[in-house]
Amino acid sequence: MRPTRHNDHGSVAAPAAFTLLELCIAIMIGVMIILAAVPSITGLLAEQRAKKLFTQFDDLARKAATKAVEERRAYALVWDDSGVVMRPLAPADRQEAGGTDRVDFGKKQAPELFLPAALVKDPPRVWTFWPTATCEPATIICHIENAPWTAKYDPLTEQAVFTSP
Repeated sequence: MRPTRHNDHGSVAAPAAFTLLELCIAIMIGVMIILAAVPSITGLLAEQRAKKLFTQFDDLARKAATKAVEERRAYALVWDDSGVVMRPLAPADRQEAGGTDRVDFGKKQAPELFLPAALVKDPPRVWTFWPTATCEPATIICHIENAPWTAKYDPLTEQAVFTSP
């Protein structure tokens, strides 16, 4: 049994508790805070995914550039429907012809390759790295849902400028 509280005037006071209205208002404020936080968390996760995919791709591009210089032969990144494969332009055997390394982006989500210096209208989806430590200028655009990114590669430095909307 709860003890009865008395106010200063000697009459019985109501027990100290929250009313239903106060509880509803507190719950509503909590829901509004959560609803405001969800888009920012979703955006943060999408940005992390975009950076991870870019890092994987950029690592593959750097590896192709390094191998081209070290082995003194041209390497290329070749696009297919689900990813990008690194392989030498003049493979020494069947294993090299199939590719030496790969980044998978998922079915139909491989980034687009734009070669602004290409001499033909629709060039093959092949980006070449030369033994002279240069590459074709290229812009890579990845349209993966909630994690799009763009990277513009300088032909002389082989460095990317990464942007994510």
